[in-house]
Amino acid sequence: MTKNEKGEAFVIQALTAGHPLPAWVKTGPGDDAAILEDGQVLTTDMMVQGVHFDESISPEALAWKLLAINTSDVAACGAHATWAMLSIALPEPLDQAWTERFSKAFKRRLLALNIALVGGDTTRSSGPLILNLCVAGKLEGPALLRSGASPNEDIWVSGVLGDASGGFHLNAPILRERFEQPHPPLALGPALATAQLATAAMDLSDGLLQDLERLCTASNCGGDIDPTKLPASDELLKATESPLRHQVAFGEDYQLLFTGKKAHRDAITSLGEQLGLRLTRIGKTTKLLGLRIPGCDTMQVWTHFQERTK
Repeated sequence: MTKNEKGEAFVIQALTAGHPLPAWVKTGPGDDAAILEDGQVLTTDMMVQGVHFDESISPEALAWKLLAINTSDVAACGAHATWAMLSIALPEPLDQAWTERFSKAFKRRLLALNIALVGGDTTRSSGPLILNLCVAGKLEGPALLRSGASPNEDIWVSGVLGDASGGFHLNAPILRERFEQPHPPLALGPALATAQLATAAMDLSDGLLQDLERLCTASNCGGDIDPTKLPASDELLKATESPLRHQVAFGEDYQLLFTGKKAHRDAITSLGEQLGLRLTRIGKTTKLLGLRIPGCDTMQVWTHFQERTK
């Protein structure tokens, strides 16, 4: 664990250790979202200028991404997002043109996703622009958690991996657009949960190296990944001869990582076809703890307590 990883773990531990949860909280800190006994699923994510984005991102793209990263968490638990609350701290002096553009794009996206904005808070910031969104949804079937996998199950991912990293690090306009406007597979988690085809799941926000390790730790198993099976877009393969680190170490693709029993391979493949989604088996869970991805032993992953560099 790096110094920055220790910093992030320290903050989470300090905030949550020794704090008992009431019986009506079924799943608390440590999963993609909190899950209450009535089936409500709640998540929140913050975006800070200078940490998660810079001034080059348009207000329209920022509105899109803010909703994408939150709805992805809700969907990864098997729920459809239904309402949201937005808190925003705007630098002074207030940029009215920027605010109008962001607001219009945010409302358009809420409407497209059938999500109601039910409240929030606004204030001024003496420093960077800060946005925090809370999104809630409702389960229609059993919840998908990180802790349900068992050894000798298939490990799957949706879509392609590495486009967001390519958009951040490489001079590739199409990849940059995918970094700023991700398309999480919002229908997949609920469909997998309803059909009971996935044993565990989480969204890929911090990269396969970190996120799969978290899933395996929660499920008390290990994972073996075949790097040659990791799906990549044609655009990423054209932009770099070394796609692996983009696919595993950066994150922000917001695809779904999930496990499933071998007996359900055909049903999972069929579901992907029905939803128009690319689903790929990339490895298997194991009794031996730890994550094994050949070629990735020395790769550095990004954490929230370090600066991103190109």
